[in-house]
Amino acid sequence: MSQSAVTRRIYAVAAVVVLLVAGAFALRQLGGDDDQATPLTTQSSDAPATTTPPPTPTPEATTTTPTPQKTTGPCEGPDTQFNVEGVKQDSLLPDCGTAPVTQAEEKKAGLGLACGGSYPVILYKTTTTDAKTSICGRDASGVDFRFVTKASGGDTVDAKGSYDPDLDAFVAESSGVSYAVQAYDGTLLVTKDGSTKKQKSSDWISLDNESDYD
Repeated sequence: MSQSAVTRRIYAVAAVVVLLVAGAFALRQLGGDDDQATPLTTQSSDAPATTTPPPTPTPEATTTTPTPQKTTGPCEGPDTQFNVEGVKQDSLLPDCGTAPVTQAEEKKAGLGLACGGSYPVILYKTTTTDAKTSICGRDASGVDFRFVTKASGGDTVDAKGSYDPDLDAFVAESSGVSYAVQAYDGTLLVTKDGSTKKQKSSDWISLDNESDYD
């Protein structure tokens, strides 16, 4: 073999080696990019979707109008102590079994023996042979009051009252009938058609601290 042939073979082998090295380098570069790539993550369609439930509405407060009821307070009975010397009261107590009327009841049917409405203060009470009578004041001063009387088995009469200083009596008139209660002894005078009937008191009481039987 000549020297030129050996040289050509050496060059051919060297060229093959260079090609192999270049190919291996190229493959390594491509493989490095794949190793460094971050895989994408996807959520499986089978996983249940998480949703935030809507807030529960707060129920609105419901307001109810209470049914008005009559209040049952202290009343005057057989064992009641009242009109005590030195004790000032705002009102006399109603008889047990009776209740003060409301404003609406007063406008519809007038006052009763327990007073109430616009005239809540009982200034004077008397029980006579055929009737019961109450003097109902707007306040404890006695300046403005109603005269309320009820005959046994009869209707209640509610009339504008006034005080007669000459007679020392509470007086009123309704439907042609005149009424007078003597403040000093509770006697009831009823005048109708010019005739006056006197009813003596069996029990009377005034708001002031005077004795009932002086």
